[in-house]
Amino acid sequence: MAVCPKCGSTNVSIQMVQTGAVTNTKAKGCLYSLFRCLLIICTCGLWLLLGRKKSKSKTRFYNTKMAICQNCGHQWNA
Repeated sequence: MAVCPKCGSTNVSIQMVQTGAVTNTKAKGCLYSLFRCLLIICTCGLWLLLGRKKSKSKTRFYNTKMAICQNCGHQWNA
């Protein structure tokens, strides 16, 4: 059982709190861009009508276990 270090109460709630997020996006290579420019020139700009492919991205979330005293509101890492 957790005890609040500020007021000494045992009325403590433990929760997972999101502390941050990082998004990594995979970029297109220079060879793809060069090939796309070549197709735009060869087709007199018709290749521009197709649009671009969406890039792939991954998001990683970071969580921390926090304890919150229900009496005084003090928070600390559990």
